Amino acid sequence: MKDFALHINRSEMKLGNEMPLLLEIWLKNLFKKNIKAGGGTLVINTCIIGDFLATLPALNTFIKKNGANVDLVVSPPLRSLAEALKGVDNVFTAKSVWDRPAERGGDNLVPRGEYAHVQLLRISPDAYALLKRIKYYSLGAYAVPYFKYVGHLFKSILFKTPVKQWREASYEFIGLKEPAGRPGFEDIFRFTEKDLSGAAALPELAGGGKKILIHSGSGWHIKLWENAKWIELLKKIHEFGNYKFIFIGGGAFEEASFKQIRENLDFEVYSLINKIDLRTTMLVMRLSDYFIGIDSGPRNMAHLADLRSISLLGPAPKNFMPFNPDDIVIDKFDCRCKSLFYLHKVSAMQRTSAEEVFESFKKLSKSNPRNK
Repeated sequence: MKDFALHINRSEMKLGNEMPLLLEIWLKNLFKKNIKAGGGTLVINTCIIGDFLATLPALNTFIKKNGANVDLVVSPPLRSLAEALKGVDNVFTAKSVWDRPAERGGDNLVPRGEYAHVQLLRISPDAYALLKRIKYYSLGAYAVPYFKYVGHLFKSILFKTPVKQWREASYEFIGLKEPAGRPGFEDIFRFTEKDLSGAAALPELAGGGKKILIHSGSGWHIKLWENAKWIELLKKIHEFGNYKFIFIGGGAFEEASFKQIRENLDFEVYSLINKIDLRTTMLVMRLSDYFIGIDSGPRNMAHLADLRSISLLGPAPKNFMPFNPDDIVIDKFDCRCKSLFYLHKVSAMQRTSAEEVFESFKKLSKSNPRNK
């Protein structure tokens, strides 16, 4: 028993707050009398970075089918990125069920007094309080497909069978079939050449060498990779070719991690940690060549930005996998422990060596079309 210890991801436990809300909304909607309301559509999608990004292909398809732009409610950190979405007019904020420190300070404004239709993609207590102040004719809730998906996750964990991707489930949440041609980056975002040139002017991006974005942080310590291994990996890649390392992310932990890594290298590395918002981060990804990071929001951004990536996964249902088969996933977690808990004293992440990630990077560099 000395090799076992219970680690609980208390942040993920907050997901339980979504389920009673969904049931209440669904039941009320069954017996609601339709009341004439003004035109327009509001989409409520209050969640964290990775979840939000995975819903964007479904949201894009919904907007196109809607035939008109929509207003959107997201969690506060996502506002800048949401404002760059095609087909979105106004963006408002409300905290997600995770209620992370970065989410505090949202506006919680009622988008408009009334809408013809409100479509839910993700809900939270904050967003529900906002919804109750809006008059609408029809409401699209996602309780039934959501609970079916939760059941599917438990079944896949129990029997270790493949899991349906969150981006696929999002189409079911919104009541649509996934199209044969999935919307890509250019379909989803309305970035301009001016936007890209503005990001390119960041001093951290100046100079030669292929740009590798590094993200070392996570909200759960079980998913972290030791700084010593990051240092060893960067040394190997530095000797391998002309590369520029740029750290991204936010928070005090990632700042401290970057500082320790930088102090143990004899070449320059750069940091955009806490310096840019998610919108600019996405633009930086479009201007970069590679991403290496652990299981967190930025690696999901890399997948959507079509940036070749190496993801070091933690215990999770594996329902946020890359879009592109060239991207590499390193996963040492072979137990049934998932996002909510982990039962081993030592994290399986420690079985991943710097040499293994380096070999994966050499393989990835050969498949990158930007090298050709």
